[in-house]
Amino acid sequence: MELPPPRILKAALEVMFTCAYTTRNWTLDDSISRKQINDLWEAVHEIPSLLGRWRADAETELLLYLEEYDSKWPSPRLKVRYLQVRDEAV
Repeated sequence: MELPPPRILKAALEVMFTCAYTTRNWTLDDSISRKQINDLWEAVHEIPSLLGRWRADAETELLLYLEEYDSKWPSPRLKVRYLQVRDEAV
């Protein structure tokens, strides 16, 4: 099994963590729609599987998932967070 480079793995895990705590916090506020929560997890649910079957073009796929969510909703900014953590890890 091929794994991604450490900086990509760290950034992807940070995105998953962000989604987890954001969803937890949203459950305390009825103003967040179920549609937004569903879109958030639709964007990231494939990331663990993708990390476990890494290939040369996998980061492009991962970024497409994050961009899809970001194009629909103002927060959290998944792609921005991913790139920030990935590039800090250099």
